[in-house]
Amino acid sequence: MPQPTIGSLFAGIGGFDVGFENAGYRTAWQVELNPTNRAVLADRFPHATQFEDVRHCGAHNLSPVNVLTAGFPCQDISIAGSRPNNKDTRGLRGQRSGLFWEVIRILKETQPRWVVLENVVNLLAINDSQDFETVIGALAQCGYVGYWRVLNAQYFGVPQQRRRIFLVAGHRRMPPIELLADAAPVEAIPPASGKVPWPRPADAWAANTLLANKAGSQIAMGCTTFIAQPNGWHQMAERQRTSEDDGLCLGLDAANLAEAFAAGNAVVTQIAQWIAEKLIKAG
Repeated sequence: MPQPTIGSLFAGIGGFDVGFENAGYRTAWQVELNPTNRAVLADRFPHATQFEDVRHCGAHNLSPVNVLTAGFPCQDISIAGSRPNNKDTRGLRGQRSGLFWEVIRILKETQPRWVVLENVVNLLAINDSQDFETVIGALAQCGYVGYWRVLNAQYFGVPQQRRRIFLVAGHRRMPPIELLADAAPVEAIPPASGKVPWPRPADAWAANTLLANKAGSQIAMGCTTFIAQPNGWHQMAERQRTSEDDGLCLGLDAANLAEAFAAGNAVVTQIAQWIAEKLIKAG
């Protein structure tokens, strides 16, 4: 049986890729504009083909893959990027976050079995939630249906509070239901700063479903919420922390500003691996 593959758009330093390879996938190609990030990718993934500009990529130069991942730009979506004078270019209307439409174009052209998207939680609220509805609708028009969930890195054994929204969808098939529940207890690491209040489980986890008909032409959000209380979530964990514990790739120099930015923007590999383990079992 051939090894399943992933293709990574907006690859960063390979957070998605490390997690998926840990689960048994092989990275076929990566698209990343930042030269510092591409240097990390070339070093960590010599077997993968690197591309620079997502706007120049498509079925003509991207090999078929089982899974497409994309942590598309969040600058126009995040709360930090909000300014009184940029209301007309916020969200998917922005030049950077608007590159989401390149993801949709490539999905239409390549039609991988699964797609996994990641962004900041404010995607749920930006432009009165219209942008999130747009994302769901665009996926449905491509034939992709699935689930979305807000995941916190803290509940994957990582010593940081980092909440991100993940959307997992299949091409005319639903992803594994296990993505909506916790198959096994996870270790929770307390916040690095004692000043940061410990989150309630209800704040840390939320699961929601996207339902569609067989044709994938209609889609609607449900509001079923699953609350996870992993074993020992309230306990302090004492052990040596390494860069991999932090959800970062090895080989990054935190004193280097460019590399620090790259690490800060990276997808937490433990979360990526958790998702990948569910998808690889589904085939």
